[in-house]
Amino acid sequence: KLHNYAQLEAELLFREFKTYGGSLPQLSKVVSDAVNSATDALSIALESFSAEDKEKLLPLFRFHLPQTMADMSFDKVHERVPAQYISNAIASCLASKLVYKEGTKFVNTLPKDKLASVALRYVEAEHQIAVLKSALEGADMPEKEKESILKLLEAGGARTALGVF
Repeated sequence: KLHNYAQLEAELLFREFKTYGGSLPQLSKVVSDAVNSATDALSIALESFSAEDKEKLLPLFRFHLPQTMADMSFDKVHERVPAQYISNAIASCLASKLVYKEGTKFVNTLPKDKLASVALRYVEAEHQIAVLKSALEGADMPEKEKESILKLLEAGGARTALGVF
């Protein structure tokens, strides 16, 4: 998993370098600041989320755990892990997901008081995109076109579904 996260960060750094320029160390700080700022805003907002909305975000936390740990005892996470730790972990996971997938400009330009609602809608849109991708994978159509559509859905489907540009 660490390799995957390092790859996501490297891809973001080079994508932002190509788009905006600057130095990689400077961009690394921009990425770190964006993740930290989004994590702080999400942590505050999660305090007012319903238990149902927090439960929708719990898979983000599970995904970030080592597979063996998640498989062995995730069903008891509420018994064994303090609620505040879970909320902070969800905020951090969600902030990282948004920054790595959509970039620092996207996250930094969202009003802090709207970030949590956009993030929740983003997770829901990702689920919708996953359903569409699954349906498309079974579709009878030329592979080249199917692959192109799948790449487009992966690259911008959730953000497009949000209507936030």
